[in-house]
Amino acid sequence: MITVGVFDADESDLAVQWAARHAERVGGTLHLIHAFVWTELDVNTDPIPGMTGSGIRNAAHSLIKDALAIAREGHPDLPITSEIVDGNAVPVLVEASSDSDVIVVGGRGMGRLLTLIVGSKSLALAARSHCPVVVVRGMVDSDGPIGLVHHESATEVVTRAADLASAYRQDIQLIVRAETTPEQAQEILARTSERIALSHPNVYVRDVSVAATGSAKELVHASEGASMIVVAGDRVHGPDKPVSAPRQLVTVLRYANTPVWIERD
Repeated sequence: MITVGVFDADESDLAVQWAARHAERVGGTLHLIHAFVWTELDVNTDPIPGMTGSGIRNAAHSLIKDALAIAREGHPDLPITSEIVDGNAVPVLVEASSDSDVIVVGGRGMGRLLTLIVGSKSLALAARSHCPVVVVRGMVDSDGPIGLVHHESATEVVTRAADLASAYRQDIQLIVRAETTPEQAQEILARTSERIALSHPNVYVRDVSVAATGSAKELVHASEGASMIVVAGDRVHGPDKPVSAPRQLVTVLRYANTPVWIERD
């Protein structure tokens, strides 16, 4: 099940579009969920007397209805469910992640959520989710390769990139840090290609890109043209555990102009 957080923002609409396209591509179902925070804030959500369709909760239902229409466009036969859940965005989505294969959110719709991800609460959703998280940014319909940001200790991120490349019928473009020498880059490419070939013989790792400089932006620039970027993230256990932000992940989320798939071992 592909679960997408629905919010009142253009970025949320992009997230719904991407999630519907992904669900159809992998043969999954789409679940639309809106975190209704107003009850937590003790705000009156009832309709205004004499005004049909008024009130914040009715507005939330309209938001879900609009998201459903966006998802249906181009995907008329896609199985879709929806719900409105009382609570703040991050805990609602973390709870939903227990029954999801991936959680999808808009890049800034949580300007709001991205602020919660890479801001003061650093990676709250991505670190505590029980499944991968996709942050949708920029182009949602590119047919470029799957960009895989190399991580020395992460293993599941390679498998995930291969799964996505197979589902999307795309190659993988490997991306390594600027301090990597050409010789090291070729060694990483060879190891990664060999590993992927064992489990995904139909997936081709086309090349390796070395970030031009140590600048944070260059890691993302090296993945120019990718249909999505797959990057490793860290998971924490327990609500009171501090969350640290992996440098690569924060970099990609800050500068990417394509959906970012956050995978954890």
